[in-house]
Amino acid sequence: MRRSSARRWPSKKWRRPSMGKRSARSSWFRARSSTLWSERMHSLRTALLLLVVAALPLGGCGFRPLYSDRGTESTVNKLADVDVSVPENDIGRLLKYSLLDRMTDTGYAPASAAYKLMLSPSAYTENVAVQQNAAVTRANFVLVVPFTLVGTDGKTLFRSVARSRSSYNRVESEFANLTASKDAEKRTAEAVADDIKLQLSVYFDRQTSAATTSAK
Repeated sequence: MRRSSARRWPSKKWRRPSMGKRSARSSWFRARSSTLWSERMHSLRTALLLLVVAALPLGGCGFRPLYSDRGTESTVNKLADVDVSVPENDIGRLLKYSLLDRMTDTGYAPASAAYKLMLSPSAYTENVAVQQNAAVTRANFVLVVPFTLVGTDGKTLFRSVARSRSSYNRVESEFANLTASKDAEKRTAEAVADDIKLQLSVYFDRQTSAATTSAK
């Protein structure tokens, strides 16, 4: 009998992956991660340093917050010593009571005010969304308030203007439209009162600073 001569293919010997290459790649990732972390920390330190450096000249030029310890008591007391004069209408009363609530602890005008704030509000409504059938679906309530601060002698001390606007939706219900417009008036009056109080605070604070500087 003949022995069958089956062809044998050489088998490839399995080799274990080199640990050296995997270790090198892992080391590269660790090094890259460490580099990114260092760069981020350096950027953060740089940003903090720039903020500190930028703040240094402010103290040198006399800059200080509006309600710093030196001016807080004087400014607050002067705001509380302001009476408010407005037209006798809804928007006038809204402005007056909003200002008194913000400038005094009690919400009432001082008995013998050292200052009088006279307001001349002007309000109007503008349509901002009109459909093809001329129906208005959104409107703005705009309030512009020139104001003048006078002393007990009637002399004008400060004059400026505050303005704001609020949007509201208009629907088919007239009651809903009236409620939305009144809410817009209230929000606008409060925003104007905040602006007026801020402007008066800046004025009184500057007066305090000038008096303190001249006294030295």
